[in-house]
Amino acid sequence: MSPAVDPAPLPRCCPAHPDWETLLSHLTDDFTELTSVDVLRELARARQAVRIVTLEAADALEVAELITRNQLMLMSGRIGDVARLDPEVHRRREDLSVG
Repeated sequence: MSPAVDPAPLPRCCPAHPDWETLLSHLTDDFTELTSVDVLRELARARQAVRIVTLEAADALEVAELITRNQLMLMSGRIGDVARLDPEVHRRREDLSVG
């Protein structure tokens, strides 16, 4: 297993956003290499995710921004998808049974 590395925090344009429209505007400005439709789609997905877990409004905006920024950075190629480079090995039930 590879050594643990502290991940760098995702860059943010502001400490907080007052509403969804402002967040969308800032994300669109930050990801000019993607279409505005791509940005809107990813923000809508993140917004749905934070609604499911019923976060407070300010927390929902912050979490949705982080989810969206991560997805947009992957889509734009700014970061690579490294989540599965060192996967954990899971033992199957049949491997655990005593024969």
